[in-house]
Amino acid sequence: MPDAALTGGEFKKQLRAGTPKMGLFLNAHSPTVAEQLAHSGYDWLLVDTQHGPMNYEKLSAMLSGISNGGAKSMVRVGGYDDRPGIHQALDLGADGVLVPYINTAAPSIRRSARARFIFRSAA
Repeated sequence: MPDAALTGGEFKKQLRAGTPKMGLFLNAHSPTVAEQLAHSGYDWLLVDTQHGPMNYEKLSAMLSGISNGGAKSMVRVGGYDDRPGIHQALDLGADGVLVPYINTAAPSIRRSARARFIFRSAA
């Protein structure tokens, strides 16, 4: 069973130590299925927003269900240039994002820049 109290940092530490983590890619855009799977003992679930239609309300409900079940949530976005998708996934509570089509360091650096918010003073 996943440990609901496990922080993201502790989860990554366990992965680096070689602790196996079991998870699934979710292509069924169903909050009910997502929550049922999260309660089934998976450590992580990845919601695929790249393939097929997915609105932000549905994504929010799926992430909430995954969190309620104690699993970590990941969201597969459209690509490294999908800045709105990356921000929305993180704003809605995803524990992380999977960015496809990263084959070299350059797109990875651009992806990291897209995940940051830029605040400017109005003064």
